[in-house]
Amino acid sequence: MSKLKGVKPEKKEKRLKMFIYGPAGVGKTIAALQFPDAYIIDTEKGTDFYNDTITKSRSVVFQSNSIDEVKQEVKLLLTEKHHFKTLIIDPITVLYLSLQEKWNLIFEKHTISKEEAEIKDFGMRYWGKVKSEFKALQRLILALDMNVIITAHQKDVYGDNFKKIGTTFDSMRADDYLFDYVFNIISSGKQDGPRRAITIKERAEIGKAKFPKEFPWTYENFLKYYGKKIIEKEATPIAMATKEQIEKMSKLIEVVNLDQGIVVKWFQKAGVESWEEMNAEQIQKCIAYVEKKLKEIK
Repeated sequence: MSKLKGVKPEKKEKRLKMFIYGPAGVGKTIAALQFPDAYIIDTEKGTDFYNDTITKSRSVVFQSNSIDEVKQEVKLLLTEKHHFKTLIIDPITVLYLSLQEKWNLIFEKHTISKEEAEIKDFGMRYWGKVKSEFKALQRLILALDMNVIITAHQKDVYGDNFKKIGTTFDSMRADDYLFDYVFNIISSGKQDGPRRAITIKERAEIGKAKFPKEFPWTYENFLKYYGKKIIEKEATPIAMATKEQIEKMSKLIEVVNLDQGIVVKWFQKAGVESWEEMNAEQIQKCIAYVEKKLKEIK
């Protein structure tokens, strides 16, 4: 008879990971830059006007809209020792559009003719590639022992007869589900007043929300509502699966002829899609399991 595996949940201190959006010109970039010791991935050169602010806050900028370059930077932030406490990607919208263009060019390259490339709808395989690569970046972001601020452009939502019924973020559908906190940034209505944040989403126990429904967007307010100890905590690097571990795992699977269903379960539990995305501890547990199976066979 199988044994139930449910356990009593333990309270965990989670890093602040939020998704913010707002209209053009509201000041999403300068709002995010209030967080000091930030590693800023600038996808549309929006930080060019804030050199003094960035320098004073001990932050740095990496400008790129290449998904491959951005993934590499996030992976280094995940695995190396550094003083940065917050990752800012500003905005994610440009990165997502750039990713679509990357795969559009790849698919066009393999069409029969130029005319076919111009009119062809690449369909589900195309979107599957786009979403898969974008989700790989998202998994790296969630694994970071850092605060995360992802900004996005805002777009209008239309209903019947093209009537505007509201606004939302301009990025991959369901991006908001990924994050514990989603804020809509709006103007204060005063020329020199702080921007305001409307809390669109917060994962919290009923009656124990950390953030008000609306509040002035200031770094001090985030320290007050979320906790200075968590926000200003030093990042701890994570050891990822090594090349040797991955090669050993591949050879063991071939020898033991491991059921692919077991591998799928391991990937699902770790929240990854490949051995390369596992950390060293996770893959070592898998190796130990297969080595034990091999001994039983012998």
